[in-house]
Amino acid sequence: MQTFYTKKLMDYRKPMAKKNVYLFQPQYAVEFRKENTYYIPYSIGCLWSYVSQFNDIVENFELKDLIFRREPPDQLIQRIQAPVVVGFSCYVWNEQYCLTMAEKIKTRWPDCVVLFGGAQANSDYLSLPFVDSVIMAEGEENFLDVLRTINSGSAVSPFYQKQRLQHLDIPSPYTTGVFDKILTEHPDALWSMTFETNRGCPYACTFCDWGGVTYSKVKRFKIEKIKEELEWCIGRPISYLICADANFGIFKERDVEIAKIIRTVADKSRVDSVNINYAKNSTEVVFTIANILGNLSRGVTVSVQSMNNNTLEVIKRKNLDINNVQHIMELGEKYNASTYTEVILGLPLETLDSWKQGFADILEMGQHNSIEMWFAQLLKNSELAQPESRKKYGIKSIIAKDYMPLYNSNDWRDIEEEIEIVSQTDTLSTQEMIECYMYGWMILHFHISGYSQIYSKYCRICKNISYRKFYDKLFQRLHTDNYFSQHFLQLREVVEHYLHTGEMLKFDNFTKGGHGIHSLSYGYMYTNKSHAYELVKEVAKSFCQLDKGIEDIQHNFIYDSEQKFPITINLYFDLFTGVDKQCVYEISLKEEINDEFDFYRYRRHGLIKNKISKKSINH
Repeated sequence: MQTFYTKKLMDYRKPMAKKNVYLFQPQYAVEFRKENTYYIPYSIGCLWSYVSQFNDIVENFELKDLIFRREPPDQLIQRIQAPVVVGFSCYVWNEQYCLTMAEKIKTRWPDCVVLFGGAQANSDYLSLPFVDSVIMAEGEENFLDVLRTINSGSAVSPFYQKQRLQHLDIPSPYTTGVFDKILTEHPDALWSMTFETNRGCPYACTFCDWGGVTYSKVKRFKIEKIKEELEWCIGRPISYLICADANFGIFKERDVEIAKIIRTVADKSRVDSVNINYAKNSTEVVFTIANILGNLSRGVTVSVQSMNNNTLEVIKRKNLDINNVQHIMELGEKYNASTYTEVILGLPLETLDSWKQGFADILEMGQHNSIEMWFAQLLKNSELAQPESRKKYGIKSIIAKDYMPLYNSNDWRDIEEEIEIVSQTDTLSTQEMIECYMYGWMILHFHISGYSQIYSKYCRICKNISYRKFYDKLFQRLHTDNYFSQHFLQLREVVEHYLHTGEMLKFDNFTKGGHGIHSLSYGYMYTNKSHAYELVKEVAKSFCQLDKGIEDIQHNFIYDSEQKFPITINLYFDLFTGVDKQCVYEISLKEEINDEFDFYRYRRHGLIKNKISKKSINH
């Protein structure tokens, strides 16, 4: 079919000025501390730093701009000058924006070669008349081939198959100055900096496009390069580090050494947080690293995704040590390192009962600190998204809008991003998924946030009432409670609407992305904590008598600005073991609050829940 796009190539063999290159990796800004934080476009920076080591490239091509944020397309078009090559690094948070920009650029400059790469890239893009070539997997060598092909006047290959770099000899985009221009042009911005210590993932989890893209031997960058890159952020406005490794901690002594470098760099810079994907099989090495990083890291990930053995088997996570949550919790205690657990709703063979029991099992194994809940995503290059998997497990889906919750209101947002999420399987109907989500909401907001944690622990440890039995009862009461039923049922409508339409309803004057639906309740829960205590006390009393000391501990477990800490409370049993002994407990702040109390900031840092210590035991 004839299109209005011309795909001919100009004859670039004639002497002429350098050919203009534009690279796109636009992302949303994140607003923390009332400051805009942008992501340094690491992926496209690596492309340019790699090709720039070759004389024939720097003599014939010029990088005109790195596009790292969402700008109005028509405004951005006015800035672009005679592009010869435009490359897009594409993922779920920028795909629709990139496609829109690619079409506008091709319409304006039909001879420009438009490339697509990144984790979202696939051959389907070639059906679009404004896309000339797609690069799969690691892009450095293939991008070099594209530029040399253009320079020779030949036609660019439409599709570059997956290809691993044999050696990770990529000059650093940081230390070679690739990003200097964008930092200089935005002097008031803070930045998130991505770094890699290795590439590759030895696992093949079916819901993930990471292993699907790089499933192979893990290859390491030289530690000298890593050290130089991390030290680059000293003296620069870098506040957040993101480690792009799939399994940091997999190389024991080496990764411990890198953790020490991170800690040293953070102490000398503005870096106050580090995001790390730890090795799937969590070992003592991972906890050693977490202990070194301390408050820089949110803790060790315990990403079970599901507690259902049948589900774990079909998503290829059955034999990972990470499924031994209890052992990992014990290591966390030993190393004084916090942990958080992730679960995914909508995976194959999960049922309503297995989902509820899964939460109970996670609590039984000792995870009381943090749980995150996601909808299952059908990422384009994942095994789960392929037609065979969809048919085998009866997967139905919905195209959801604005899934990620951390958008900045100042970003240009007229183009909505989309993500395909599971809305039904042959073992979990959409209505059951809604109930699953709300059950998870209850666990996250009552137990993990702390409003019911002491009561439920007391019932479990001292009275042998299972967490499943306790929270099934609370779940029933939430539907009819005078204070919570309206909020609970309205939020349920939001979830139902989202799973049927992919659109967010406004809730209590707030609208966040689909992943953030549960987060709409944090402020409500804190404001109504006294009512939460009473509701949970009613549930606990339906199982057993409550000691006055237990009520005092629960009511003071959550920070209250009107209460003075520390607080001493006497019990006639050991809350942690259930043994009948006279015990003295002290409740104190995890960290002194010296400035004006900011609920959302303190909750994010885990400071809303106070510290409970057993001071002495009298026999």
